[in-house]
Amino acid sequence: MKKLAIKTIFTIFLLLFCTTHAKAVEFNILVLPTDIFNVCDNYFCFPEPSEVAANYVIQDLNNYKSINVINLAEARQKLSSKPELKQLTQDMLKTFEQTEKIDFQVLRELSEEFQVKSVIIISSYAITDRAAIRRDLWEVLEISSAFKITYPFNLTTTAVLTDTVNSVVMWSNKYNKTVSDSNGYFLALNHAQAASHLEKIKQYYRNNVSKNISQNVHLRFFPKDVKTFTIKSNEPAEQPKFMPNALEHLIKPQMIQEIESGNKNTNEDLIFEF
Repeated sequence: MKKLAIKTIFTIFLLLFCTTHAKAVEFNILVLPTDIFNVCDNYFCFPEPSEVAANYVIQDLNNYKSINVINLAEARQKLSSKPELKQLTQDMLKTFEQTEKIDFQVLRELSEEFQVKSVIIISSYAITDRAAIRRDLWEVLEISSAFKITYPFNLTTTAVLTDTVNSVVMWSNKYNKTVSDSNGYFLALNHAQAASHLEKIKQYYRNNVSKNISQNVHLRFFPKDVKTFTIKSNEPAEQPKFMPNALEHLIKPQMIQEIESGNKNTNEDLIFEF
């Protein structure tokens, strides 16, 4: 009887242990900034914005227990050891940076190499309101400093979460920021001024962009984690009072135009506004 009881307890424990581990789903992700191979490749010897953003996204995603993200140093080292795959990756990232087209064939090869099923691509470029030419941020800063151009620049960052198994885009978004000081200047006449711009860019990615990206990526894998709840109050509810035209002050003219035209805002994932 004792042996039977021990076997029964052991079987129950084993079933509970296996069930618990079966529910613990984990996701492995590879983050690829388009400038992953441009190590200190600018005049100021600073990291490119896409790499800055990618590092903060990796940090934020690794805070989730169910998500594992490969760090950039490991990814760069592994790709450098495989010249053919590195060249394919460079060509794929360059094409995405210029046209935003995704080569899923290369992504599948990367997924097999890094043992992941999802890849996040992050790119960034800067343009002005006078020219639509895409340039690297530090290239723009070098040009503006050399010619003392004082008009501001727009920094655009694109993030795309891809499912490499089904070759689909799971989520994507763009982030725009006007890069200038309060006077509209964007110059770096010395290294200290350039370093000051770098810190501002880092704060922008750390506090806004990376958190938005990581939260939206997490929601794509675990949508049930978002819950709504109501707070119960012990105070007696007040009887509603009739107020004529009570909602007029809550509706802006722009909202009225959108409602009448039937347009809907498709950017539902945006958590932070810049």
